[in-house]
Amino acid sequence: MEKTGNGKFDIGIIGGGPAGYVAAVRAAQLGARTALVEARELGGTCLNRGCIPSKALLRCIEALELADGARRMGIKFAAPEIDFDGVRRHATRAVKTLVSGVELLMEGNGITVFRGHGELLEPTRVQVASDEQTTEFEADKIIVCTGSVPFVPPIPGVDSSNVIDSDQAVALEQVPKSLAVIGAGAVGCELAQVYAGFGSKVTLIEMLERIVPTEDPQASDLLENTMSKQGIRVLAGARATKLENSGDRNRLILDRGGEEEVVEADLVLMATSRKAYTEGLGVEELGIALERGCIVVNDRLQTSIENIYAAGDVRRGVGLAHLASHEGIVAVENALGTSGGKAINYDAVPAVIYTHPEVASVGLQEHETKNCGFDCRVGEFPFSALGRAAASGERQGFVKLISEASSGRIVGGTVVGLSASELIAEITLAVRMGLTLDDVAETIHTHPTMSEGVGEAALAGLGRAIHLPPS
Repeated sequence: MEKTGNGKFDIGIIGGGPAGYVAAVRAAQLGARTALVEARELGGTCLNRGCIPSKALLRCIEALELADGARRMGIKFAAPEIDFDGVRRHATRAVKTLVSGVELLMEGNGITVFRGHGELLEPTRVQVASDEQTTEFEADKIIVCTGSVPFVPPIPGVDSSNVIDSDQAVALEQVPKSLAVIGAGAVGCELAQVYAGFGSKVTLIEMLERIVPTEDPQASDLLENTMSKQGIRVLAGARATKLENSGDRNRLILDRGGEEEVVEADLVLMATSRKAYTEGLGVEELGIALERGCIVVNDRLQTSIENIYAAGDVRRGVGLAHLASHEGIVAVENALGTSGGKAINYDAVPAVIYTHPEVASVGLQEHETKNCGFDCRVGEFPFSALGRAAASGERQGFVKLISEASSGRIVGGTVVGLSASELIAEITLAVRMGLTLDDVAETIHTHPTMSEGVGEAALAGLGRAIHLPPS
């Protein structure tokens, strides 16, 4: 139910994205009188302008790839055609369906929704301002979940009308003939594949020496190789220094190893980073501690003001929707005193890049083991040796498990390839529960499935992989 008047609540949550609306549901489940403040659509950036519309677009590209694969399998039909208006309707339907679902969750759980911009006036008092009116409410505990917004680096010329951010990229009305993507992290790589699949001439630019630089270098190499085959020009180790606009075209000036390189494109997508959204929130006026624009919290997600907590991207500037939701739940349980002071194990947080091939990871990765302070063992298994991968025509990729050599305890892992976004859940559970290579190896994995790769990687780490020749 939506609210326009004053009120008193047990807990007030500012921000209705993955952290905020999930926190509100959990608070209501615990019997708290709950208020949720949201200036835009419920579901936040993830649902409306990020995770969901981008995955809907990626699914359309996957359909094109499946059609191409089907012809190689002997299935004959006319070449598929792209109706971009129909593609956009598909993405819009997905978003509207999920937004409606969140609205039903608010109503079904008796959560009072305030529509407008929330501002902290006092530690227990929130002002909500909309175009129509300004109102206030009080809450014993408050959780800040205002998320993040795109960050545009100070590159001369990026204020051009031909420059877009990731929020705008999922809502384009037509496919650009050419697109330069600055930033080859998860967002940049995903959207590069989307528009290359729809026919754009795409150049992907990364300042660091490899794309998806936070992931396993082997994953970076495999993904870059695939992107090149898809017609995407990848320029790693290239720093954008200036953007020149001439009519409908952009000239992007790059510094690549001290040499100047020029990329021309109709549209430039800034996919470099995001920053915590605290504008007009009142946190500085209240004296809430900040660090580089992000709200500082303790291990219980409590800010420097005792009754105010924070969860999600507003803590980090960048983040993951699933982590934000989990933090929202933990913050609520800590604020309401039902958890006994719960902390989050940040070593067991999975991350996924929904490219083709998918890239997923959790915990420690192989290139990080040199500085981890203990001896590690790596167990790796290629998808090329899996029956399900061969039958599906998706043989590229691998599973890699990182374990502590002395105990066999699994401390991290990487999956690249078909169903990586699903397979990483088992490895995440192993990391969280302190399971060993033996625990996973002794777990029976269904045949034929991609999940067998996880079991085989555990066996490889133990030196006894079944479906790999002796080294």
